[in-house]
Amino acid sequence: MKPRSLTLAPALGCAAALLVLGTPGPAAAHGDTIHFTVGGAQSDGHVRAVAAWDNDDDPVDEPVAGTLTATGRDGRTLGPWQLVAVEGEKAAYTTREALPPGNWKVVVHSGFPDLGHGEGTVDVAARGEGGPAPAVTAPPAARSAPSGETAAPQKAASSPRTGLGIGAGAVAAAVVIAAVGGVLLFRAWRSRSH
Repeated sequence: MKPRSLTLAPALGCAAALLVLGTPGPAAAHGDTIHFTVGGAQSDGHVRAVAAWDNDDDPVDEPVAGTLTATGRDGRTLGPWQLVAVEGEKAAYTTREALPPGNWKVVVHSGFPDLGHGEGTVDVAARGEGGPAPAVTAPPAARSAPSGETAAPQKAASSPRTGLGIGAGAVAAAVVIAAVGGVLLFRAWRSRSH
């Protein structure tokens, strides 16, 4: 019959491994795909896109790395342009570059914190025309996952699972492993003494 300490060792080792792996990051709770709602162009031609998680429509509350590409009716393509956060607005993104006047099909892709896609049609009025705000239409496919036809941007090197969760898990695992090792060594020493 095996000593009880040897039967507990694998169970404690598994518990330590689970502590090291930590809990899933915030993105895991929402799924693994982002959709963008293309919200129109400002009067200066800057397009807005709002990022939300596909599974629950919650806004993406961490930085998004993505691009925007626009194609005009004449076939002219602009971009890809890097998305930048809109100051003071949650999950809203735009670009530093502005679209010139015209009708544009806008496509947005992200690669971090997860893959994402969105598209819409934007009318940018000629400067000085005034009038109503630009009209925006989002096709039904705007919430679909990215297609295999387009190259997805590379994921950034950082991960939402880094930081305090992994650090605390690693410390806890080290403490558990040290405690188990200490108990096993003590029992082995005690059994030899008797």
